[in-house]
Amino acid sequence: MTALHDTTSTPTRLHRLHLRAVEPGRHATLRQVGRRRSRREQLERLHLFAAMRARPPVFAYWSAAIIHGLPLLNVPPATIHIVAAGPAESAAHGIVTHRGTAGAAPVHAHGLNATSVAETVAALAGRTSFVEGVVLADHALHAGAFGDRVPLATCAELVDAAGALTDPEERRRALAVAWFADGRAESPLESVSRATMALAGAPPPELQLRVQDLFGVIARLDFCWPGLGIAGEADGAEKLQHPAFRRFTEVREELAARAERERRIESAGLRVIRWRWATGRRVDLMREFLIREGVPLDPRGRLAELGLDPGSGPSP
Repeated sequence: MTALHDTTSTPTRLHRLHLRAVEPGRHATLRQVGRRRSRREQLERLHLFAAMRARPPVFAYWSAAIIHGLPLLNVPPATIHIVAAGPAESAAHGIVTHRGTAGAAPVHAHGLNATSVAETVAALAGRTSFVEGVVLADHALHAGAFGDRVPLATCAELVDAAGALTDPEERRRALAVAWFADGRAESPLESVSRATMALAGAPPPELQLRVQDLFGVIARLDFCWPGLGIAGEADGAEKLQHPAFRRFTEVREELAARAERERRIESAGLRVIRWRWATGRRVDLMREFLIREGVPLDPRGRLAELGLDPGSGPSP
C-alpha cells in the first residue's frame, strides 16, 4: 500500500502502483475489486479510489458504513458514495456524490475520511427500509452485554443527525429509526426481529429480561411479554438443528444445555417461542408466527406510535 503515500507520482503512475499492491502479480480494476464481498476487499477498493483522487474524498452512505464496520442487512450497491460540494446529487461512472450536511465534520477511520457514524446511520435509514435502519442504529448504540464496548454513537446523536436531513420523507423515516433504536440488541437478528415485530403490530417486548428461580439466574431473554407469559428467542444457531451436526459431542451437549435452560424458563411461568432468520426478517412471516403463538397485534396503532403511519404526515 506504499503507493497511497507516494504524492510525487503522477495519477497514472499512482493508479498503476496501487493496483499492483492490491493484487500482486496482476492488475485489477475498480469494478473487478468491487465484485468481492468481504469488508477487507471493500476497504481496499475505497483505498484504491481515494488514491486516484486529487484530494482525499469523504465517503458516505454504504461506503461510510463499510468503513465504520456497520452491519448491512443486504449486499451494498457496487457504486462508491462520497460527499461533494454542489446543489444536487449526481452519479457517473459508478461514483455517486451527495450533498453534505451543513456543519457536519468528517471523521477519519482506517486511513479514510467518512461521514460520522450517526450521520451515516441517519442517511441510510432515510433511504433504506425501517428494518435495515434499525439494524444499523442498534449496532451503533450497542454497549456490549456487560457494558464492555464503547458505543459508536449516542441516541441524541442519531436523533440530531436524522433531524438534519433535508428531505421530509427521509427525515421522517430516519427519525422513526432513531427513536426506536435500542442498544440492548445483541445481534442483527435481534434487531431485525424487533423491527418486524413492531411493523407486524406486536406490543413492545421487554428486552434482555433476566429470569431466575431458587437456584439463581436462569437466562437473559431476548424478548419477553410478561403479561402474556411469553418469552421470545431469536435463534440464530440454525446449524445446531441439522442432523449432520448432532453426531458431534459438543453439539449434543449444547442442545442438551439449551433444552434444560428452556425447561427452567418454562418452570418460571413463561412459554418459550423461537424463530429463525427466515421468519425474523419478513414482516408477513413474523405476523403469521405471532398470531399463531397468541401475541395480539395492532398494526395501525404500532405504525402510528413509530411515526411510520403514512396518514400522520412527515415527522417534525
